[in-house]
Amino acid sequence: MNSEYPIKLLLLADTSTPEALGSKLVNSAKYFNLNPCVSYNSAASIFSPSMAALPGKIFYRLADRRSWEWWNYQKQLIKKIAALKPQLVLVTGIFPLKESVFKAVDAYGGKIVNWLTDDPWNPIHKRKSFIVNLPYYDHIFSTKVALQQRLHSVGVSSTSWLPFAYDSTLHYPPLPLDIGDQDLFSSDITFVGTGAPERLPWLNAAQSAADSIGFNKCRIYGASWQQLSTPGWQRENIVRGINYCKALFHARVVLGLLRASNHDKSTDRSYEIGAIGACGLMQDTDEHRALLPNYPDEGFFLNPQQLAQRCKVLLRDDDLCNELRKLGRISLQSDQHTYKFRMQTILEWWASHK
Repeated sequence: MNSEYPIKLLLLADTSTPEALGSKLVNSAKYFNLNPCVSYNSAASIFSPSMAALPGKIFYRLADRRSWEWWNYQKQLIKKIAALKPQLVLVTGIFPLKESVFKAVDAYGGKIVNWLTDDPWNPIHKRKSFIVNLPYYDHIFSTKVALQQRLHSVGVSSTSWLPFAYDSTLHYPPLPLDIGDQDLFSSDITFVGTGAPERLPWLNAAQSAADSIGFNKCRIYGASWQQLSTPGWQRENIVRGINYCKALFHARVVLGLLRASNHDKSTDRSYEIGAIGACGLMQDTDEHRALLPNYPDEGFFLNPQQLAQRCKVLLRDDDLCNELRKLGRISLQSDQHTYKFRMQTILEWWASHK
């Protein structure tokens, strides 16, 4: 594909950290000899300095979750499009654009698509300015099968399911821990994710089950847990890079929790746990079952009570933990589950519609 379909690609995505979706897409583009032009704006203060002060935060709330800098960014984006004339503009996530941006791309025959990784109707993410954008896209790739019908109902003419993935340059089995790292990363149960009240019943069930049989080293890695009560869990900062791989691989059990509010049936973590070779205990969904076709029932849970029971079994059974590691690795360490493969899917769509 890299030689058959040369393409000027403009990527509107976050590349501020190696783990950001934009960074993963840039990495995957290299497999096709592509060097995408990257542009992005968000409410994070690194992109929108006004958000560092209270007036800027108030403006953001009143302006449909758009920062003060958003308007000027749109003008600069149109100038960039006019100069570059990208054949494909790939937008990631719930990222509002002015209608004039779509018109600028359409004027010279370019295509603009969105890879939608969240539910835009989820109150946490909802922006009216993005919802009105939806019919303007040439295609929307969505990680949520259930969103297809709703997208069509608001005027989206072309949409398809494109699930999450993992980046093989970031997610792989780490080397054995140094003695000095044992206290930093080893655990009985680990969860990596952003704090949210809906996760507390799951975490309470897992920790209580572990503690009841003498396992008391439970770790949470992530942000936004300050206002939430997580008794028995040791809270850690966001973990990245090789330390992320260590945190998952050297946990006895890693929880694969989903966000019901976002209608998730799988997430990036669903792929990364197996790719790293960790022992994943996964929330029971059809997508998780499809990802892990040879996993035994002991590797899935439907409710907090079943999660507690599964934790007790796994914490007592080394052989079963090792079997889940092996089966997850066999299932997930495959090109079809990588961002390289997702980029190929996007480029193939463009090639068939250019």
